[in-house]
Amino acid sequence: MEKSEEEKIVIVGGGICGLATALALHRKGLESIVLEKSEKLRATGACIIMQPNGWRALHQLGIASKLRQTALPIQSGHYITVKDGKHTDLLVGCLRRSDLMKTLAEELPPNTVRLGCKVVSIKVDANTSAYSILHLHDGTMLMPRVIIGCDGVNSVVASIVGLNSSRHFSTCAIRGVTHYQTLHPFGTAFYLFDKDGVRLGLLPINHNDVYWFLTRKLTSTADSMVSKDQKLIKESTVEAIKGFPNHITEMINNSDVDSLHLTDQMRYRAPWDLLRTKFCKGTVTLAGDALHAMAPFLAQGGSASLEDAVVLARCLSQNMGIALDPTGMKAARAALDQYAKERKMRVFWLSLETFVVGTMHDTSALLVELRSWIILTDQRRSYHLEKLIWRIELD
Repeated sequence: MEKSEEEKIVIVGGGICGLATALALHRKGLESIVLEKSEKLRATGACIIMQPNGWRALHQLGIASKLRQTALPIQSGHYITVKDGKHTDLLVGCLRRSDLMKTLAEELPPNTVRLGCKVVSIKVDANTSAYSILHLHDGTMLMPRVIIGCDGVNSVVASIVGLNSSRHFSTCAIRGVTHYQTLHPFGTAFYLFDKDGVRLGLLPINHNDVYWFLTRKLTSTADSMVSKDQKLIKESTVEAIKGFPNHITEMINNSDVDSLHLTDQMRYRAPWDLLRTKFCKGTVTLAGDALHAMAPFLAQGGSASLEDAVVLARCLSQNMGIALDPTGMKAARAALDQYAKERKMRVFWLSLETFVVGTMHDTSALLVELRSWIILTDQRRSYHLEKLIWRIELD
C-alpha cells in the first residue's frame, strides 16, 4: 500500500555531494532529506584530492578546520618525467574520503539521511505548479517542492532533466593507500611521475600514510576482470610501473590491498551537453557528478561538487521566502534558474578542460604542441575559474 509524504527538498544520493548539499541547506536553515539506496554510507575510493576552491567550500560548510586536522598540509609538489628527470612545481591537498563523508554526516540533523531508499520513478510536471512525485521501492510516494539529483555518474535524475548519458575515456585509473611503519620519505610534497603514457601521483595523507593513483591505457577485457580482484589490481599496477624508481615500486608492493580500486571506465559528461541542456526541469535539478561528471585529470570533480552544494543552498535560501507563493513552486523555480545561471559556465569550462586533457591523454604525441598551447592559454584566461593547480605535460 502506498503512503504519501510531503517534503520541501529531497536529495537523491548520499555520496559526498548529496551530504554536502544537505549540510549547506541546513546551514541556511532549510530542511532536506537524503535518499541513499545503499544500506550504509559508502565512500568509493580511498582519498579525494582537495583543491583550494574545495577548501573554501568546506569552510562555507563549517567543517574545513575539523578536516584540516585529519590531513597533512601539502607544502610543495613535483611533476617528474622519468625518462629525463625533468621537474615542474605543483600544489595540491588530500583528504580521506571516509573522513569527509563521516564529517559531513555528523554535522547533519538526525534522520536527514534515509538509507536503503531506492528511487524507482520520478514524475515531473514542468509546466504547472504541481509537485514532482518520487516513487520509492517500498511503495512510499514523496511529493517534494525540490528534487536534487546527486546520484552520481550513472544518475537516474539526469535522464529526467534531459542530459545525455555520460561517456568514457580509453584510460583507466587505479587508486590505493600505502602505510609506512616509520615516517614515509615524501615529507609534505606531492609527486607526479610520468613515463610512456603511465602517470603515477602520490600525496601524503599524514606522516605514515600515502595516497597514490595511477592512470594508463585501458585494456577493456582484462581490466574489467582485474577490477574485481584487488590482488590482481596490485599485480597489474606493479607491471605498469616497470622502469619507475625503486621506492615507487616498493610503495605499490606494500600498499594496503583493501584500499585498492580500479576504475575501468573513466566517465565524463560531454561539455557541449552542459551548454545545450538546461540544468533543471520543473523543480528538479542536478549537482556533482550527476551534472558534470569529470575524469580526474584536473582533480576538480570533488571540489566542483562542493561548490555546487554551497551555491545551490544559497540560491534556495534567497528565493524560498518569496511572498504570495503559498505552494513554494514559484520560489523553487526562481532558485533553480539562478543556480543554473551561476553554475553553467563554471562547470562548462572545468568540464571542457578535463575533456581536452583526457582526450590528449588518449591520443598520440602528435598533439603535444596543441596541448601545450592549451595549457599556456589556461594559465592566462579568467573565466572566473580558480587557478587549476596542475600543469599536465607529455614527454
